[in-house]
Amino acid sequence: MAKMSGPNNDVEDDNPASEALKKTAWYATEVFGKVFGQRGKGGVIQSDGEKKDEIDDMTKPPSSLEETLRRIRSDVVERSYFLSGEVDKLIYTEDCVFADPFVSFSGRDRFVDNLSNLGSFITKYDAKLISYNTETTESANIVESDNVSVSTKIMVKLELNLPWKPVLAWPWGVSYTINPSNYLISEHIESWDIDALEGVKQVFRKPTVRI
Repeated sequence: MAKMSGPNNDVEDDNPASEALKKTAWYATEVFGKVFGQRGKGGVIQSDGEKKDEIDDMTKPPSSLEETLRRIRSDVVERSYFLSGEVDKLIYTEDCVFADPFVSFSGRDRFVDNLSNLGSFITKYDAKLISYNTETTESANIVESDNVSVSTKIMVKLELNLPWKPVLAWPWGVSYTINPSNYLISEHIESWDIDALEGVKQVFRKPTVRI
């Protein structure tokens, strides 16, 4: 499995050939997304039916931990931000670290641009919430905790806008680390319940599942 390095470095892999393939696929997708970026089509995540009681102002940074937690959940459950590209950017620090099984980098704007642009490759999708957990360290009280994190796992199926209409499908997780001093996310770490190279291979295969 790939291993993450520093916040501005790419992942490392014991196999140079597979590492080169994974990096090439990631950067190619990023570049094509910038050129052909359009919003993809889809719906909202199927969730446990929980509804939020408050409407938060996405034009301003959050003013409390509770608000940040609500806005993360809205991004994940209501907007399917990682597929729709509609992300609440002001809940992240400008130098937030973003990592996935391919690369790691810092910079909120790059992440937001990628989400918006890469939607051009997604023609339709289905996402079902598997788990959603809030965790604290150092204190049982979320307000007093030195570290607050949210971990999510979603079963994702998405169809890519390629002639053979490949469908990518695997459980996709994200861990969000929140800084209690400013209520902003400082780390956004993705994980896949599939080997990264196997995920890339799905792009070049005819679909074995339907959405």
